[in-house]
Amino acid sequence: MKRKLPPFPALRAFEAAARLGSFQEAGAELCVTASAISHQVRTLETFLERRLFERGTRQITPTEEGRLYLARVGPLLDELDASTRLIAGEACAGPLRVKATEGFTKRWLIPRLSDFLARYPEIEVRIETGVPPTDFHDGQRDVVIHWGDDPMPGVEVQPFMSSSRTPMCSPRYLARNPDLTDPKALLGKTLIRDQVGDGWEEWFSLIGAGDVCPAGGPEFAHCELGMTAAESDLGVTLGYIAMIGETLERGTLVTPFGIESPTRTIYSVAYPPERAKDARIVAFRDWLFERMLHNTLPESQDLRAAQ
Repeated sequence: MKRKLPPFPALRAFEAAARLGSFQEAGAELCVTASAISHQVRTLETFLERRLFERGTRQITPTEEGRLYLARVGPLLDELDASTRLIAGEACAGPLRVKATEGFTKRWLIPRLSDFLARYPEIEVRIETGVPPTDFHDGQRDVVIHWGDDPMPGVEVQPFMSSSRTPMCSPRYLARNPDLTDPKALLGKTLIRDQVGDGWEEWFSLIGAGDVCPAGGPEFAHCELGMTAAESDLGVTLGYIAMIGETLERGTLVTPFGIESPTRTIYSVAYPPERAKDARIVAFRDWLFERMLHNTLPESQDLRAAQ
């Protein structure tokens, strides 16, 4: 189907006028007269067959349809601007400071990071680990890998990773516990607990044993410590499927059963909204979404694994 696209100069004039609330200010931003802005807006209104502004003596007010149109086209123009700057290499060089949980960094980010560095060698990636707060007031970070998808005041939060969970243990632990072909055998095993959303009771409810879910087991502050404990033969952890593909490929953890808990958002990318067009943040954000869509290793690592 042929696209129905408005005249681009008219669209730019409308977006600037609606955003700034003034033909005069829009003209100053686009280096034309207020009269030229008004003329371009009229052109767009004719094209759409809709009135976009209520025009007063000294002010303009977007109509309901004008406000709706601005809400849709404003972000599109922002994305176009950011993509153009990115491709042109504008303001893309320099440091990018990322804070993420230890588990996400070790299990997912580092195995894929060579791909980002190859694409954007001019970006100096600086990664620190720890449980965020998702806070940018101290100016110490540019991006936070935010746990979950809860909104944060004054922060742009965009979910990008969802995952189910399933029991995992080391091959040695499985060999010592051959009865783990039966999910209910876990009732008598050492369960490794996670302080951040333990999840075991929900998983046991899937096999009809939620009312007898064991209460004991060593507890760790976050999932990375739990997975490390499982790799050290301590017991069975409840791991996030989306994060541990490489771990399963290496064979340090195995999944005895194919029973998975419901999928939930576990990570979002977060950054200050006023920096939404920062080329480095845009590059990293878009790369995260792309890699998560495929959730595979870079080709060079795939080849090494095959060898």
